[in-house]
Amino acid sequence: MTVPGRGAAHLAPPPGLHVYVVRSRRTGEVSIGVDLTPNGACPLACDYCQVPRSERTRPGPVDVARVRRELSAALEESGAIAGDVVFAGSGEPTWPSEFPDALGIARALVRARGLAIPVRVLTGGTTLGRPEVASALETLVVSGDGEVWIKLDAWDEETHRRFWGTRGQAEHEARITAFGARVPVVLQVMLVHRADAVTVEQTARGLAETVGRLLASGGRIDRVVLSTLFRVPGVERADLSAYGREDLERVRAALRASKVAVAVPPPALA
Repeated sequence: MTVPGRGAAHLAPPPGLHVYVVRSRRTGEVSIGVDLTPNGACPLACDYCQVPRSERTRPGPVDVARVRRELSAALEESGAIAGDVVFAGSGEPTWPSEFPDALGIARALVRARGLAIPVRVLTGGTTLGRPEVASALETLVVSGDGEVWIKLDAWDEETHRRFWGTRGQAEHEARITAFGARVPVVLQVMLVHRADAVTVEQTARGLAETVGRLLASGGRIDRVVLSTLFRVPGVERADLSAYGREDLERVRAALRASKVAVAVPPPALA
């Protein structure tokens, strides 16, 4: 089958349906990816998403035994060169009910091989209110086994709706604050030029103000990771384009005024 969202060139043939090996566009490192939603299931409808979904699909059942086999094989093949294991892929990785079990499997396999690499979960943050999801993610961070990266692309209700196709910016910030009050989080920001949208200056100011609100409300932010378009969106959008190095640095400067660490994509990827 063709798996939505697997647009990047693989460094090796993907071991199976749920696990793949790529060079991460965010970090420049080799990543072993875990995709629990190969059907593209996601509660968001981000305008820049590379998955060609025409409607929101609910996640199907996940065979965690298969996840274990595929991830074990990938770690055997690529663990020595991998920089991390990442739950991401074609949709919201924390949405399937099997997510906590799959995350536990990943942590155990990495530890069993004695690998000093983090397990990262890249989430839109919509499921942080689910006790079983929040507990699994908190345990990941508290144990020192990995990190939770939460999306923060918007800064008010209008940009939230325009960028993500949903409503609820205040609720999203409240979820981040509540979770970040318990364990530190990493915020991931996708920066995209939109022909009819906001300027770089407005984006930088809006994001900086939002990060300031989160910090003032008690949320702990380990760092902010900026990213931009590296693939063609799944639904072709001629009005979308990537941020260049100068624009990325302008946003980074605004965010660093909030006294948080800010990372940008490696120069070769931006």
